Amino acid sequence: MTIILFLVSLCALFFMFAYKAFEIKVKKINFISNVWGKADNQVDKLIGVVVFKYNRYKKISQIFVFEFMPSYTYELLVKTKDYVSKRYYSAGDEFRGRRVLRSNGSVSFFLERLGEDKSR
Repeated sequence: MTIILFLVSLCALFFMFAYKAFEIKVKKINFISNVWGKADNQVDKLIGVVVFKYNRYKKISQIFVFEFMPSYTYELLVKTKDYVSKRYYSAGDEFRGRRVLRSNGSVSFFLERLGEDKSR
């Protein structure tokens, strides 16, 4: 691919030099000069569009990498820390046998079970 691109650009460069030499020695051909002028305008527009898109995507990637990713990573780490600490405390409560009021029963039911546990 690189060799083909090199050969095409070499041929184009050779053609441009040959045309310029022909223009200097023989005469200027207006049609070809007009085509070159229009092509220059199109190439300038194309370069402007490419530079604009490059700068836009460069800015988008900088925002993504330097602003979004650190905040998203921090958010995930906070969620992970909360999850791990919750699991740690629940495992410690089960290990130590701490009684916790659960939401699956009423308060009176909890007090009845507490009274039964004390009577044993």
